Amino acid sequence: MADTEVPFLNGAQAGTDEEPLAGVSDYRGRPVYRSTSGRWRSALFVVVVESNAAAAAAVNAWSGTASLTPLLGAFVADSWLGRYRSIILAGTLYVLI
Repeated sequence: MADTEVPFLNGAQAGTDEEPLAGVSDYRGRPVYRSTSGRWRSALFVVVVESNAAAAAAVNAWSGTASLTPLLGAFVADSWLGRYRSIILAGTLYVLI
């Protein structure tokens, strides 16, 4: 019955002497025990690191778009619109936004 209640502890119960996980160590090189590692502390670490990566990707996308948009606008203004229409269009967009 105990094996069905705690299937991942390989027979070791919490609070007893258990062996460290084979081939696993923490960032300081210390052995890792299943009863004292993981859980919410590790889950929060993953969430924070993942959200930082997503935020960095969003900032990079925004920065790239903001850097390339003036080049596109200059090309459109010089090729098709002309000086006065470009000024009127840009002024109208500035007022609306």
